[in-house]
Amino acid sequence: MQHRARRNAPARHRAPRTPAAPQVLGARARSAVLTAAVVAGVGVAGAAAAATATTTTVPTPVAEHTDLVPVPADDDLALEPDLTPGHAPTVSFARVQRKERPKSVVQWVNPLPEASVTSCFGPRWGRLHAGVDLAAPDGTPIRAAGAGVVVAAGPAEGYGNAVLIDHGNGYLTHYGHMSAIAVTVGQKVTAGEQIGNEGSTGHSTGPHLHFEVHAGLYKNPIEPTQWMHEHGVDIPGCVTFTG
Repeated sequence: MQHRARRNAPARHRAPRTPAAPQVLGARARSAVLTAAVVAGVGVAGAAAAATATTTTVPTPVAEHTDLVPVPADDDLALEPDLTPGHAPTVSFARVQRKERPKSVVQWVNPLPEASVTSCFGPRWGRLHAGVDLAAPDGTPIRAAGAGVVVAAGPAEGYGNAVLIDHGNGYLTHYGHMSAIAVTVGQKVTAGEQIGNEGSTGHSTGPHLHFEVHAGLYKNPIEPTQWMHEHGVDIPGCVTFTG
């Protein structure tokens, strides 16, 4: 009787179980599930389904890179040797956009920079002294004052051995009393190129260069040192430079 009372006693109320959260199974855990399923007779297919049902795939977040730069092409690479002893040349990823700087072109020079002025442009002995006299040791090289074409070279009466250069800008330069001439008619010369040697040929009292500048044509002499100053070359000793 006592046992029947226990059987007919009302069942105790049990709270429903909260389903467990799905677990993420690793490779070893999935292998264990499959093995247990095979032993229990579920089969490989059922075990695979069970393993899949209990596995939650969590995607791996991919970081977004904002600091990536394009790989430069071969023609964008500049080979720059490492000059450190014992090191091989290295590769620089700097883009090759280097432009050669234009070389500065010498426009005008002093035809006899070693010289000192002994006589200036202006009246002398009752006539016009049409240039500036520059005295230096005999044989000192004489340079072309600027680039141009030799239009005369040879004996020129009182000038002795002389050279006349047309600079193509409306002006000509004249060089007198040379001991030797180093250019010929029609020859193109550059600023500073030697055209002869200083001397004392023609009407001269001693070694010097008689230097003239002519405007437009020969003969139309102008004061040479002011003109040279206006073109970036100072030959001091004759005029006070202006401008």
